[in-house]
Amino acid sequence: MMLAMPRDEEGAMAAPGGRALVAGIAGFSINMLLGVVYSWSVFVGPLEAQFAWVRTDTSMVFSVSMVMLCAGQLVSGWLIARTSPRFVMGLSASLAALGFVSTAAANGLVWVCVSYGVVCGLSVGLGANCVLATVLPWFPGCRGTVSGLLLAGVGLGTFALAPAVAAVLATWGWRTAFVALGVAFGILLGSGASVLRLPRPGELSEDRVAPQEIGAEAPSAPSGGMTPRAMVATPVFWMFFTWMVLISTGGMALVSNAVPAALEVLKDEGSAAYLLASAAMGSIGAFNAAGRLGAGWLWDRAGARCAMTIVSSIYGCALLACVAAVELALFPLIVAGFMLLGAAYGGSVSVASAFTGERFGMAHYAMNYALVNANLMLASVVGPGLAGAAQVGAHTYLPAYGVLVLAAFAAILIARFLPVGRP
Repeated sequence: MMLAMPRDEEGAMAAPGGRALVAGIAGFSINMLLGVVYSWSVFVGPLEAQFAWVRTDTSMVFSVSMVMLCAGQLVSGWLIARTSPRFVMGLSASLAALGFVSTAAANGLVWVCVSYGVVCGLSVGLGANCVLATVLPWFPGCRGTVSGLLLAGVGLGTFALAPAVAAVLATWGWRTAFVALGVAFGILLGSGASVLRLPRPGELSEDRVAPQEIGAEAPSAPSGGMTPRAMVATPVFWMFFTWMVLISTGGMALVSNAVPAALEVLKDEGSAAYLLASAAMGSIGAFNAAGRLGAGWLWDRAGARCAMTIVSSIYGCALLACVAAVELALFPLIVAGFMLLGAAYGGSVSVASAFTGERFGMAHYAMNYALVNANLMLASVVGPGLAGAAQVGAHTYLPAYGVLVLAAFAAILIARFLPVGRP
């Protein structure tokens, strides 16, 4: 993995130090592992078969995990300011091991909601926020690009690890798969705790401390950065928060139901179709990573409005492709929709990270970013709930796609009118 390099005052690339590269590579690797949480839909079929659950039940588990992911990010921001990244990442590792292994022993819906939804979701939130809050200060000159690179790890993790999880499921069953995840998370996140730390005073060279000017549109934070209370008092925060909810709702709806949505178009639920649908779900992760990279690159070079408008437009195209796939029963179209939606949702995450740091400053970044990302608390309830209700009520995801197309148009309007100048 290559991390983007900050620029000096003349615009030349300033090479990051070895410690910065170590932090960046460690953060990227940890995020790859954390991306497994978005592979929930591979467990949907086996769990519904085991416990005779319906789609709204499995969607609820995913919603709980996303709500707790947001809660974990808020707790992480509070803890980092009072303890250390090492403590927070160690706590994340412990909770992940506990959550996944206890899920393997589950005997009902409430158990899975608590063990996977609450405990694992909290763990991923703690770890994800800790990575960004710890690594971004090492690269102050190009936060958009570095945010994209770090967050791309989440998408690549979904893409690379989901097939492995599906293979374990097919061979040894879902209980063994959860045990394997618990062991992997405990060991690898625990190792990350020994690597990540914030830069010490004077450790960054002067040419890397000065942030890069991104142009007239680039939102610049007030000197020292806004406190969380000051941030949430601004109309700009709530406009941006709404934009994130609109994009994230679609992302959560399909991420939580990707495999069943692909099977609907395939009109087959055999083992071969299941593996094909799992591969289609993996395309969401791959393009999620590409979207995070692309949006970060766009942010640094073309500004906030361009990045947000392109992300919103791709989101709308993704949902129209999903509608066409169901109507025409064309599997390549649902894969195209998955790819575009992954790119849009991933791009919105990079935009959120860069927007928070540039608009509201880095002094309170961990907590401010957690508050921005709290949009998932709403989106992860509405999105999966909408998809599950459509499937149960109409036996198709088509009504949910129609509602989300309207959300995409609203997101385009917000991107057009959101104030992005200096606060």
